[in-house]
Amino acid sequence: MAQPASKARPRLRVISRGEFTGSLIREQAQKDLGFPIDFMILDTTQGLQQVIKQPESFDVYHQWHTSDLIWTARCIQAIDLGRIDTGARIRASAGAGNSGDHALHSIYDRLFVQKHGNLGRIPTDQVAVLPTLHGVDGFAWRPSLETSLRPNEAESWGWLLDPRWAGHVALIADPVLGMIEAALATEAQSGQRFGDIGNLTIDEIDEIADRLTHKKKIGHFLGFWNSQEEAVRLVRRGSVKVQSLFSPAVSELRAAGINLTISSPVEGCRGWQSDLSISAAAEGETLDAAYAYLNWWQNGWAGACLSRQGFYFAFPDLARPYLSDEEWAYWYEGQPAPCPLPGPDGSPTIPEGHRREGGSYRERMSSARIWNCFMDEHSHVVRRWREFLEA
Repeated sequence: MAQPASKARPRLRVISRGEFTGSLIREQAQKDLGFPIDFMILDTTQGLQQVIKQPESFDVYHQWHTSDLIWTARCIQAIDLGRIDTGARIRASAGAGNSGDHALHSIYDRLFVQKHGNLGRIPTDQVAVLPTLHGVDGFAWRPSLETSLRPNEAESWGWLLDPRWAGHVALIADPVLGMIEAALATEAQSGQRFGDIGNLTIDEIDEIADRLTHKKKIGHFLGFWNSQEEAVRLVRRGSVKVQSLFSPAVSELRAAGINLTISSPVEGCRGWQSDLSISAAAEGETLDAAYAYLNWWQNGWAGACLSRQGFYFAFPDLARPYLSDEEWAYWYEGQPAPCPLPGPDGSPTIPEGHRREGGSYRERMSSARIWNCFMDEHSHVVRRWREFLEA
């Protein structure tokens, strides 16, 4: 008598960026969860286009700052906090955030599904996305620049457009993040103030794009990058003096012996967050697998792993058991490294005595001037940014 065919385990399809799901994360998730996972590593623009246009082509999306956009596009489904291990903590943290704590204020904006389906920060039993990681970014610069600095000159976003570094500046190619950084640089260089850097007007976008295009045509920019690999390659070429850069690339370059200083701009940093979301098309066993993957991210191991490249986990206390006392003191308390510290892959990246620029977790997060976001005139941002890159 023939035996019934065994039921195939669900195969989870995850769209993510390489900074979130390096080989260690992918291998550990597969090992712990026990079902196959296909990871699609795409840059922000590629991932967003696929998620919006083909929600049936993925099950989980690990994304930057796009919750309001993908929720409005109806390509993701509400996440039931009753099925999330940290659901009660998320609701409690959102309530505590109303106390005026600036450090994490943006994480809960437009998070909870409200009565009429819109998103807000009033806690409910459903969220559009599940918070996982956050941090702040400045830019990187080579210590050799110190000889060209004025006495007591503060680090400034204006350095990205400063004529002193002409031909030696590299920018991120992403239009959302790039426009925010360019707006901060334009303010610093021109001395003017935009009404709302997080939601620029068409005239403000045009002014910034025109300035960038002029700079590009006269050779101010050495290059642009979409991925960590491209960012690292630009620095390794040796000609970059000032560059937009994420923490994982900094760790990789420092491990290779390349000395960089990470800025704490006087104008404030660019805050960011990343979240997990579930495709609107996921159902049945696939949906169960998606919830299992989301809960795996909440146990703290992945948060600790990525803390070693400079990211902060949504609930630091859950990551702490997976970090040594020395690692916790360096990454979260802002203390000098008492010994060489490893990156995610175990190889040394932080030399003894180094203190992370910007200080402790609280100090660094409180430095956020603006958080990554999609502007009302996003289409105009994308169009003008593309014209700039192609000029």
